[in-house]
Amino acid sequence: MGRPLVTIAIPTRNREAHLRETLEDLRGQDYSPIDILISDNASEDGTEALCRGATQADARIRYVRHPANIGLHGNHNFCMDASRGEYLCIVHDHDRRNPAIVREYVSFLETHPTVGVVCSDWDLIDDAGERIGVRDYPVAPVTLGLEYIDQTMRSGRSSIGIPGAMIRRSALGDIRFVTDAPIGFGDFPVWFRLAETADVGHIAKRLWRWRQNVESHSARPIEAIVKDYQQNLERYCDDHLARWPEHAGRVRRWRADIRRYLFWALAYEIGMHFRDEGSRTDTSGRRSLFEIMNYRLTPAQFRSALDQLKAYRSGPVRSMVYGAVRALIATHATQPLAWATRHHSAARTILGMK
Repeated sequence: MGRPLVTIAIPTRNREAHLRETLEDLRGQDYSPIDILISDNASEDGTEALCRGATQADARIRYVRHPANIGLHGNHNFCMDASRGEYLCIVHDHDRRNPAIVREYVSFLETHPTVGVVCSDWDLIDDAGERIGVRDYPVAPVTLGLEYIDQTMRSGRSSIGIPGAMIRRSALGDIRFVTDAPIGFGDFPVWFRLAETADVGHIAKRLWRWRQNVESHSARPIEAIVKDYQQNLERYCDDHLARWPEHAGRVRRWRADIRRYLFWALAYEIGMHFRDEGSRTDTSGRRSLFEIMNYRLTPAQFRSALDQLKAYRSGPVRSMVYGAVRALIATHATQPLAWATRHHSAARTILGMK
């Protein structure tokens, strides 16, 4: 019996230079058979010429050029619809991959037939390809689907990164991105839908590298992506409840977790605003994305963060924390806020957000 076909789909737009590297990584995979699909979202640079040349050099490559921009989520959905393999990887056009990643993922999925999606740990790299952070997830090799949703809602963090995951097509079925959904955290509902009927896999190796720079969709302050997070996850809660009315209690907990996570994330960002430049350039591999980007809020963004912090407070603890934050800012005694951000990992454990 032959090995299963894997479709590796690349939704791309105007990233000719990095796409070249991505194609080199994919063509160098030590697994076959693979089907490489490039879905070009109306690029205006040299992407088309690069891709047409690649199809001539490698018969495994298919190239589709969309005459108009169909949107990020629309392009991902096209990749899902056009995939041919039993397994599917959606690969972003500016990240890098270990040459064994496809083989390792296929082996894992063949060994664990209840798993619908598998991902590994990953590195974060800059434009030069230098490592600037890591993402290691202390999760089991196989997590029951609903437990994965519980864990992600509680922590605000998913062990699945879409550009580094492999999906079982039979588990994906007709699940797709919501085309009009905000970009931030738009993949979370996809994983949640899949996890309703399948388990989630994890390989404790860093098999891919996420390129993080100012052009990344994730390179925005927390205060700017809070609405994306709430809208995408609240909509999922609504949809889940319609499909599974017997999960009403669970969905109530998820909604509470969403608000709790957003409150503490905003509190963290406000504290980061008061860290001095020296302490904001920590070289620890496990520093947060917001430390890596090393930004400082504008006055308007800072006011927005405070307003949203107020909106997400509920219960005595968060109300007390909000009051303390406002008092420290008013008296210019902000050192405790900056100090707290240096211990955010311990704080997450205390708050039950691991």
